[in-house]
Amino acid sequence: MTDFRAKLAHRFRDQEEFSRSYSPLYARLFGLLADWLAEPAGNLVADWLVTAANGRNPFDITLLLLAGLHRELLLQHPDVAGLAAFYPSVGGERPATDPALAAHLQQAILARRTALTPFIKTATVQTNETGRGLAWLLPLLYTGWESVHLVDLGASAGLNLAAERRSYRLVTDGRLHLQIGSGAPVQFQTECRGEFVPPHNQTWPSIISRTGCDLRPFPLKTEADEQTLAAFVWADQVHRLARLRQGIAAFRQANQSEAPIRLFPADLPDGLDNFLRQHVPDGAGVPDGAAPVLIYNTYMTIYLPDRGASFQQKIGDWAQTQKRSVLWVQWEPDWEDREPVFGWLRWTADLWQNGRHQQWQIGWVHPHGGEAQWLPDLAAWALDGNGG
Repeated sequence: MTDFRAKLAHRFRDQEEFSRSYSPLYARLFGLLADWLAEPAGNLVADWLVTAANGRNPFDITLLLLAGLHRELLLQHPDVAGLAAFYPSVGGERPATDPALAAHLQQAILARRTALTPFIKTATVQTNETGRGLAWLLPLLYTGWESVHLVDLGASAGLNLAAERRSYRLVTDGRLHLQIGSGAPVQFQTECRGEFVPPHNQTWPSIISRTGCDLRPFPLKTEADEQTLAAFVWADQVHRLARLRQGIAAFRQANQSEAPIRLFPADLPDGLDNFLRQHVPDGAGVPDGAAPVLIYNTYMTIYLPDRGASFQQKIGDWAQTQKRSVLWVQWEPDWEDREPVFGWLRWTADLWQNGRHQQWQIGWVHPHGGEAQWLPDLAAWALDGNGG
């Protein structure tokens, strides 16, 4: 087995483990692909995939292959009709445990490999997990700021820049801690562990600007664009598909406001300095120009060659040039494997204010935002988040 084939097999196996309790269909799909890649050369799907994926990050391939296949299903291509019976997103009801799934998966991939190959080679993973808007919404409530400039690193289509137009609820065993946002009915719920310390002031600041960057910002102009974006949602998570559609509606509403969403190409991490200097509003001659800046990124450093290691220095250097407060919030993997549950993310906040830099890890969170575990730093953030 080649090194690349072995790395692919390992990544698909990791994805199987991560999704096992969350997405039965995708756990099975990831597992089947891992099995085929572990076989000696001769498995038609595995041999094709190794060739088609060569040169790309193995983690990206796990998501791109299944997104490309899901897109074929959403577009109702006849070659994947047999597989559609297993995909709830297109009305399928056959269980993932059905032994026939393997044969249908193999047939669908081989039938559509001509279309899947360029997708795998050129597409960019889109992570418009609109539940991740909580990453910046909750910490912002503790600041007491009256207004703010929003900046999304790795924005994809920019849907999370309109997160305040959604509705999020924090609960423990059904007991409500906090509800955030303006969407109705409640669209996202986070089951919490540990002690939750609520913000003292829950007045929502006005958003002056919404700016994002991505290697290739995803345009939302046509119905086909929406289908491609939807394809990255796991097909047995139909509630997430519904939330994505609602996120697109919020995106369009935000673009009719006084603070429309602006997206720019940037090759991170090297292009971060230029992006911050050129595209984050400096406030010169603008009312509320001295308003604080909130920068955030969610589960995107895994796609970077340095895993985001240079972000701290780059953002810190830029923040120290500002005469306004800068808050940087992250949901990102812990590369030292200290997470309490496999695959969970560190929820951190860095604040540059009045010449001082502070950092907190307020909790751990599932990448889709459905579960969180608070840490003692949450209480410290509740006290110090507004400079108190």
